[in-house]
Amino acid sequence: MTDPTFGSNTPAANAGWYPDPEVPGAQRYWDGTQWTDHRAPMVPAQPVAPAAKPPKPFWKRWWVITIGAVVLLTAIGAASGSGDTKKTDDASKGAGSNNVTSTPTPSPSPTPVDTDGDGVNDDQDFRPEDAAIQSQDDVDTDKDKVPDYKDAFPKDAKYSKDTDGDRVADQLDDFPKDAEYSKDSDSDGVADAVDAFPSDPSKSKITLAMENALASARDYLDFTAFSRQGLIDQLSSDAGSGYEVADATWAVDQLHANWKEQAVRSAKDYLDFTSFSRQGLIEQLSSSAGAKFTLEEATYAVNKLGL
Repeated sequence: MTDPTFGSNTPAANAGWYPDPEVPGAQRYWDGTQWTDHRAPMVPAQPVAPAAKPPKPFWKRWWVITIGAVVLLTAIGAASGSGDTKKTDDASKGAGSNNVTSTPTPSPSPTPVDTDGDGVNDDQDFRPEDAAIQSQDDVDTDKDKVPDYKDAFPKDAKYSKDTDGDRVADQLDDFPKDAEYSKDSDSDGVADAVDAFPSDPSKSKITLAMENALASARDYLDFTAFSRQGLIDQLSSDAGSGYEVADATWAVDQLHANWKEQAVRSAKDYLDFTSFSRQGLIEQLSSSAGAKFTLEEATYAVNKLGL
């Protein structure tokens, strides 16, 4: 339902008291669907009283401020008067001495101190309690005439320089400008640390031929027993592998084989093939036409077999 008071297109208001559309200055009760006969005079809105201001703190009140200002001015005046009195006294003193202004006496300079009596004052003396030392250049622990601060080995009179800082004196360092290396036993220009042959100046690297000779040497020992010399001959002979003697020798030495045990293996092979006397087997194992073991190795093998 709508009410003409609120407009024909406005929904009716909720139930309550509203201005009376028929009686100006009055209010009438609307029950949500229509006006009732209940009327009452309009109650004018009461003005809201402003909130009371809180009282000022006591230290902001005019009489407290006034008293504080008087006290402050009194103190300033007293201080100013004291200064004026001092000035007056100073002026009086000046007048009594023919108005001559006195010059303050400068403080005396501190007396130089030379604790060790070496003629160099303590503030410039490197060691003020040692008469033999006045500067860093006088400190030479090992007495090699090189001051400690310039000496890489201040406690060793034999050495003093270490250019690359590797803690190896230049006199003993084969590479004095390279801290990574210091020793070259065969003087071939290749440091021992990277020299495959540190005692042989003729070579320093392992070649492909050497690697192949080593592989062949291992294969031979896996197949049968050999003496050191017999294996070198097998690797280097034209009837064998044909490696250079140097490469064959290097390869055999890399095996670190137990040649005495190789002699025992070889002795067993001989005995499996035919019969031998003790001396005959020793000679077969040690002869240049036989297995080429040393006499010591051949004797060890025969003893090990109980022959």
